[in-house]
Amino acid sequence: MFCVRCGKEGPTYESLCQECFLANNRFTKVMEHVDLFRCYHCQEYQWHNKWQRWSLDEAVREVAKRSLEVRKGSELLKVQTEVNAADEKNFHVHMIAEVEHGDLDIREENRTTVRLKNTVCPRCSKIMGSYYESIIQVRGRDRKLTDQQKQQILDELQGRVMEAQEENREMFISKVEEVPGGFDAFLSAISMGRSVSKELADRYGAEVKESSTLVTQKEGKDVYRVTYLVRLPSYLRAEVILYKDMPHQVASITSTTTKLINLKNHEPINVPNSELREAKVIGKHDDILEAVILTEGPKELQLLHPKTYKTADIKKPQTFHTAGDTVHIFLFEEEMYLLPK
Repeated sequence: MFCVRCGKEGPTYESLCQECFLANNRFTKVMEHVDLFRCYHCQEYQWHNKWQRWSLDEAVREVAKRSLEVRKGSELLKVQTEVNAADEKNFHVHMIAEVEHGDLDIREENRTTVRLKNTVCPRCSKIMGSYYESIIQVRGRDRKLTDQQKQQILDELQGRVMEAQEENREMFISKVEEVPGGFDAFLSAISMGRSVSKELADRYGAEVKESSTLVTQKEGKDVYRVTYLVRLPSYLRAEVILYKDMPHQVASITSTTTKLINLKNHEPINVPNSELREAKVIGKHDDILEAVILTEGPKELQLLHPKTYKTADIKKPQTFHTAGDTVHIFLFEEEMYLLPK
């Protein structure tokens, strides 16, 4: 076979020898200017309809490479980039593209200028407009949440939303409002409100109530906002509550049951949370005292009363074992109870 342009015999490409074919064809091209959009608020970069967490250098290189057009029938193997900043918003990019076309290996140079432009992404626009589809209302039952409790739960909620953003950047908290006894968190999606409220219930043994409000209609379908009331129990782990007229210490809490320890005999019992909604807390962290052991017998201890400083005898539950020179006790109605280790 021979080249129809120069007459050289040998392999041809579209009727041309390799030299004529390469001399008369380009296999890559790029526009003179490529626009790179960056959200002014979250600093993420847009490529088509997606927003990326790139550094500025990564963004400039990526948008330049991805703007490179490849001739039909050719395969882009590799692109080397060199970036030089003209100023804060304009970057000259020199690219060397390695292309495979049939049995030909080709290297071509391209140059473009990436222009950085600020904008506002749809997510940040929604956040600034306080957009929300669901509300999580966190409240305590018969007690106000402490600042520490509120911050702990809020940190967990924010952490969970940040995890969800790894898969869907449209998940966000648009605002948080403190209210007497707790706080309200406004979330961008109903599904996020549902899953987070369930996780909080599982972790803290809370009760969740759901209610919805019709907001509008979109394309003939009703659009609702959903509120999830997460009501934490009146007691916390390690506190002492009165259950069946007997002091019990809260050992653990799940979404459905609470494990209690009877302070008289130290026997554990699992109680449905529904039975403890009206439970009265009779002892908090500051009410747990330390008493010095004076003597120990097989079935009882002699202690130094931490308030009266008199000696006091107390029976040891069968499963109780001392460790050290002191024990923790709880005083209730003039009676002293040993707390489990």
